Amino acid sequence: MKHSAHRISRDFNLPVRLCRFSRRRTVVWALLALGMIVAACATSSISTSTSPEAKRLAVLKRADARGAALVRTDLDAAYAFLSEGSKAVITLDNFKRRMSMVPFTAYRIDDASCVAESCTVRSKLTYDHRVMKGVTTPITETWVVERGDLFFVFPQL
Repeated sequence: MKHSAHRISRDFNLPVRLCRFSRRRTVVWALLALGMIVAACATSSISTSTSPEAKRLAVLKRADARGAALVRTDLDAAYAFLSEGSKAVITLDNFKRRMSMVPFTAYRIDDASCVAESCTVRSKLTYDHRVMKGVTTPITETWVVERGDLFFVFPQL
C-alpha cells in the first residue's frame, strides 16, 4: 500500500512538470515562429517594379544555383527553378530523361540583363559528349518574374 501511495504523489507532480515543459516549449516555438517571420520579411521578393540591378543580382544568384544543380546532376533541384509555364509543358520525369542524356561538367555565367518582367542570362555550359569531352556551348537563358522570384523558362525544341 505504501508503495502505491508513493506512485500517487509522483503522479500528482507529473502535471506540474508537464506544465513547466509546456511553457518552455511554447516559448521556444514562439521564438522560432518570430524568427521565421523576421526572416521572411527580410527576404526581398522580386516583382516587375523591382529595380533592374536588383533583379540582375537575383537572377545571377539563381542561375548560378541552377547551373550548380545541373553540374552535380541534382535534377530535382534544377527542375524547381523552372517557371510554372515550363512545368506545364515538361514533366519532372521527362525533364530528368532529357537532362540526363548529356553529363554537364561546368557552368559559367558571362552576363545578365533585366527588363520589366524578364531577365536574360548569357552563360556557357560545358558537357561531355560521347564523341568529345569538354564541349562548351554558349547559351542564352530567359528567366521570368513569378511568385516573388525569378524562374527559368525551359526552351522548346
